[in-house]
Amino acid sequence: MVPKLRWGLYRNLRCLPITQPLAIRSHALVTAARSFDKMTTTASVKPKTKLVKTKTRLSDLPAIKLGPDGLPQKALEAWDETDVPPKRSKLKTVRAAKAPSDGTSSPAISCSKAELELLQDAIRQGVIPDTPLAHEVYLNWKRFPDCILLTRVGKFYESYFEPARYLASILSLSLAEKKYGANEAKRSYPFAGFPVPTLDKYLKILVQDLGHTVVLVEEYDTEGAVAHTGRKLTAGSGPKERRVYRVVTPGTMVDESWVDTDQSRYLLAIAVGNKGHNGQELSLAYTDASTGEFFTKDTTVSQMEDELARITPREVVLDNSLYESWRKHYNCSEMKPKDASQVEELLALLRVLGVKVSFADPCRPPLLYTSASSPTLHPTTPEENAAALLQHHLQYALRESMPALRQPHKQSNSAFMQIDAATLQALEIRHAFRPGGLIATGETQINSSPLSAKGTLLSVVSKTITSSGHRLLIRTLTAPSTSPDVINSRLALVQAFVDREDLKTELRHELKELGDIMRIIQRFRGQRGTGRDIWDVGRWIRGAQRILETIKGEIKIEVGRNNVEVVRKSEGITRLQEFVDSFRDLDRVASKIESSVDESAIMFRSGDDKSIIDEQEAGDALLTSQASSKESEAEEKQRIKREKDEREMSEWWIRPQFSPALQLRHDELIALKAEAQKLQTSLIKKYDTPTLTIEKNHRFSYHIQMSAKDAEKVAKARSLERIGSTTGKTAYFAYAPLAELGTRIEIMIEYLGAAQRRAARELQNMVVEQSDIIQQNSELVDELDLSLSFAQNAVEMNWVRPILDNSTELQIINGRHPSVESSLLSASRNFTPNSTHMASDTHLHVITGPNQGGKSTLLRQTAVIAILAQSGSFVPAEYVKMGIVDRVFSRVGARDDLWRDRSTFMLEMVETAGILRHATERSLVIMDEIGRGTTLQAGVSIAYATLDYILENIKCRTLFATHYHELGQMLGYNPKRAGGEVIKGRSGITFWCTDVDEADGAFSYSYKLRPGINYNSHAIKAASIAGMPESFLRVAESTLVTLQSKAKFNTLPSSH
Repeated sequence: MVPKLRWGLYRNLRCLPITQPLAIRSHALVTAARSFDKMTTTASVKPKTKLVKTKTRLSDLPAIKLGPDGLPQKALEAWDETDVPPKRSKLKTVRAAKAPSDGTSSPAISCSKAELELLQDAIRQGVIPDTPLAHEVYLNWKRFPDCILLTRVGKFYESYFEPARYLASILSLSLAEKKYGANEAKRSYPFAGFPVPTLDKYLKILVQDLGHTVVLVEEYDTEGAVAHTGRKLTAGSGPKERRVYRVVTPGTMVDESWVDTDQSRYLLAIAVGNKGHNGQELSLAYTDASTGEFFTKDTTVSQMEDELARITPREVVLDNSLYESWRKHYNCSEMKPKDASQVEELLALLRVLGVKVSFADPCRPPLLYTSASSPTLHPTTPEENAAALLQHHLQYALRESMPALRQPHKQSNSAFMQIDAATLQALEIRHAFRPGGLIATGETQINSSPLSAKGTLLSVVSKTITSSGHRLLIRTLTAPSTSPDVINSRLALVQAFVDREDLKTELRHELKELGDIMRIIQRFRGQRGTGRDIWDVGRWIRGAQRILETIKGEIKIEVGRNNVEVVRKSEGITRLQEFVDSFRDLDRVASKIESSVDESAIMFRSGDDKSIIDEQEAGDALLTSQASSKESEAEEKQRIKREKDEREMSEWWIRPQFSPALQLRHDELIALKAEAQKLQTSLIKKYDTPTLTIEKNHRFSYHIQMSAKDAEKVAKARSLERIGSTTGKTAYFAYAPLAELGTRIEIMIEYLGAAQRRAARELQNMVVEQSDIIQQNSELVDELDLSLSFAQNAVEMNWVRPILDNSTELQIINGRHPSVESSLLSASRNFTPNSTHMASDTHLHVITGPNQGGKSTLLRQTAVIAILAQSGSFVPAEYVKMGIVDRVFSRVGARDDLWRDRSTFMLEMVETAGILRHATERSLVIMDEIGRGTTLQAGVSIAYATLDYILENIKCRTLFATHYHELGQMLGYNPKRAGGEVIKGRSGITFWCTDVDEADGAFSYSYKLRPGINYNSHAIKAASIAGMPESFLRVAESTLVTLQSKAKFNTLPSSH
């Protein structure tokens, strides 16, 4: 009888969920077996009826166990009498790193014949030990030789052998060693690692800060479940295989916690096309893997630096055919090899800019070392080639979580204002160069420079609320529209909010409730995401609906307040109604999520891996009265019990009503828990132990607890086996019927968990099916956020609505530079505005004046106003009317580029050449101090030739600041014209200048523009402000007087 009972019990215990700790299952087996031994020590003892009942109930347990995918698991092996219970394992202290496993639980990794020979050679030479885990690590090391390899082993990510030494050195980890082998053959092998929860921290260092590529090898169990990256171990126990889960590169970040959501992280693929009349043609395809944004564009090698400055990719993907050329010149110090082709120029540019470069095959999918196969692509055009490169690299990096690429947005040069790299830097659109400053906080690359976001145009105008709205602002400022319809549509929406302050304020408040919806959708597309993500989708839809209702309410009020004719002519009401009508209805999706998801369970912080005793939730201190008395022991127990029940219920965040199958599992689990409660009541009554409770923990699984006093009453109860410590206030007991009931509860929890996972997948798939509509509504919300930001600027800084047309004129009355004005206002100083009037016969302005007199500011503010206007923003001026600008060019400031062997003068010439080659009649050009850095005669000659070329060949709107007064005579300047009148010279040219106001030996800069030429640079006055020594200033003054008296370097016209 005894062996039969033991077999039935052991067979049942083997059905315990594999998520149970090994020690628990082993202890339950040994304890129950001991109790049966006591019941059968003498032949006179008749088995109790309860044992027969227990045996019957065991046979009623489910015969199969479902996996996470809802499918039955593999059946248990046939019973073997030699099979013995597993030994109880002791809990070990978590350390910074642990020794390599012997690999007995890891199946052999599949490999080619060549890899097998390589592996065998490594074993013979003692490079690695002969264990399954070492085999896996070594093969992955050789498959990814240029990467940091991190292998998941239980609760750690580890690196082994020689790579471990490098990893330990760059991350400051402890390097440990493990000996393997017998006697004289014993060797020591290095390893290093860190706990799983710290993965994000080290990924940020390795990938973002140091620019490495990291290969994550995860553990998978027989169900195909993975222990999710950076989370606690969720896969079951038992044999596991390991395979590459992700290859983390700078351009393939998806949901890392440290990624800045205000910035797009573009992965850019470049495909080489044919040679055209503008040079080597290229096709670009770039995407943000975390949001799904996907764009394509055609360009040339000569424009590639400008495209890189605009896109700012985190990683570039090239064709594999260029790999050898890349490696050949990787450490070349020249900008480009001599007699280099334009493709080699492209590679040289990428090397100089320090961008991360990867390679892929556009035709063949990447080798993933899995049984899964991918279709072979057959791109026929350069654009398809670029898209294929992008897709294959994403597949290589994201693997199983690779989302499908959407249809790309084709970008055209004619649809956007082109701003070259030099202009983006000179105008400080996104970044400002602060010499001598600290590295900007945030992301730092290997080739970083002292760049700062403070004081940039972006920092001044950004009043966006959402992360996606901020990303749209960046794209808009770096590539404004050239379509009057698009620009005027946004301006009309901005005007509507400027005229309705209350509506603007309320909408900006409601935007704060909206999350980054497209990042969530992208996680769903990649088979990732959590229950909170599903709930956030519903919240986002409801938040968008509230925004629409707010706008509709405003429209209704204004329609009721005005007559039909006024409403019909109201641009604001019309534009708001168009905006509302553009939204697509998603009420069905939100309703389904709300009816399916339990909000309280989603919001309740999970505490599965933490102790529930003495744990304070975030925000509890705010609601806790300091005067409250200390809770009693009974109150503490009640609180702990209540919190435990709440945590258990929070696991089931999908409502039972979602489906009949889910409802059935919930009902069955409730029935089993009711049975456990009934069992507890009966035991209390039977033994007269009021403190007896049924509990479950990681140590004893399902067991009985009672006070030490009550434990004395059951000391002779043969069905209760004392476990754990025999001292203390609480006694613990094992009880066979409870063990059987606990097994049934755990199996039902597994069933319920599988049913909930299937329901979650259904909800995610439902959201993905509506992703196109969600994306459309998301883009409208981003447009709303951007327009509200522009409206806020207009109200706070007194900006005006620009008027745009298709002419080539530019009229700015009292324009201001937004960044400079913001800085002056913070110091309680006022900005001096200036006006600019350009027409077909006055499109080129020559500006002279003293150093530090405001010439460069005037040039920059004109370009910035044009960019803001075509971005759909109001502008800092009293009045602006301008024709659409197709390109903005600048040649401002003095700097060099030593890495590319360009002196200050050479860099100036390169940028000027780019302007003269690419500017059109509709362009806006600002040029400051052309011809400096060489002799006076050569500099004047270059400056004159530049102006002459613009006048004769381009005829674009140009602001030209210079200290070469000789240009006035050369361009037809007549100083005898009446003061205050616009002074014209050669056809198309006008002359303007700034000046210095002097009184009683003191001076100040007027900053105000007036007609004419200022022949005095007042350079020595600027030197005095800079703090030059008095002796220096005296020598400079006397030298200047001497030179002028001898008529040397005299630049005054002969008529003077």
